[in-house]
Amino acid sequence: MRQLALLSLSVLALSWPANGAGAQPASADSIRVALVQDDPQVELQIHGSFTMRALQTGEPIQRAEGLQRTRVRAVPEGLALGGAVVRGQGVRIEPTRDAIIAVNGTRLRGALEIVRRTNQRLLVVNHVALEDYLRGVLSKEAPDYWPPEALKAIAIAARTYAVYQRFLKADGEFDVTGNVLSQDYGGQTHEKDATDRAVKATEGLILVYQNTLFPPFYHSTCGGVTEHARVMGPYNLRPLAGGVLCRLCEGSPFYTWKRRITTADVAWALRKSQHGTVGTVQAVRITGRTSTGRVQSVTIVGSRGRLRLTGYDFRALFGFEWIRSLRFEITPVEGAFILQGGGWGHGVGMCQWGAAELARRGFSASEILAFYYRGAELTDLASLTQHPVHIVGGTS
Repeated sequence: MRQLALLSLSVLALSWPANGAGAQPASADSIRVALVQDDPQVELQIHGSFTMRALQTGEPIQRAEGLQRTRVRAVPEGLALGGAVVRGQGVRIEPTRDAIIAVNGTRLRGALEIVRRTNQRLLVVNHVALEDYLRGVLSKEAPDYWPPEALKAIAIAARTYAVYQRFLKADGEFDVTGNVLSQDYGGQTHEKDATDRAVKATEGLILVYQNTLFPPFYHSTCGGVTEHARVMGPYNLRPLAGGVLCRLCEGSPFYTWKRRITTADVAWALRKSQHGTVGTVQAVRITGRTSTGRVQSVTIVGSRGRLRLTGYDFRALFGFEWIRSLRFEITPVEGAFILQGGGWGHGVGMCQWGAAELARRGFSASEILAFYYRGAELTDLASLTQHPVHIVGGTS
């Protein structure tokens, strides 16, 4: 008999936040995705008719049947669109129903805001329906050939994460970024039939815990056990407590990995960072671990001193794809260090490769979610009304 408790279906009364200052009104099923935050220019193309408005006043600037590939730059007066200059803070582009906006070659659903920053850099935000956003996320976050129940579980987690950020960032300029710092987002360009079906099949479903909205983090491969969410912030509640034993991800190509880092690599990485240097690198030691055995701190010893880094900062020195997780050991060899590790990602919440294996063994999406987010419940976003909701990290 399967020993996983089914998630119960309940209804919570939540209130949807007002938009941030200066933002256009948004409905409860929309999300604001920051595609670009600090670039000097982007490439814009529009297929179909659209209206371009001044961001501050909402006044129409241009109505047209399409826009050829155009470079948009931040300039002192406002925005340069090709050879023309639009004065002011920025523009909002509203496509008609069947029109599509493309930014840097990626086709997007919904509207677009391009904002000139004071440092003459650009903020580009895609205002898109929540379910359309998820279509562009799920296709990037999970292989479309995975079992449908695994895709459904990931879709529910991704939707909940987006809704959580929508509440938490209500007064900000955007809710999520379009990269792995939030959830990887590929817009319409990366939508696929199988992942679209998973989004549709779970439409409106989110996770809650005891009337509390929380961020259901997920990652590629846990490497054997999930981590407590305290490594991510003030998330001390049962569904994110970690400690879930998971050998289900053994089939992942990232279950084990090995890296060789020379002393010169360490010295170079430190020089490029904000942490400072220690002279000639002599040793790299693990000096703290979490309860699940992940690296909590690393001390680098050099000819001019020593430097203690968090595990996160040490991983960031070399890149999150190079050091795939914080489940590793360090073995010194002549002039270098061998890192032998397991898993890919922070290890908090749902292990995606584990979810795929559970689905292959016949478990449903709700059972998969119950396994990784213990004590959580499913509820329907469409049933939410105007009442307070408790949010981990704040209350709306």
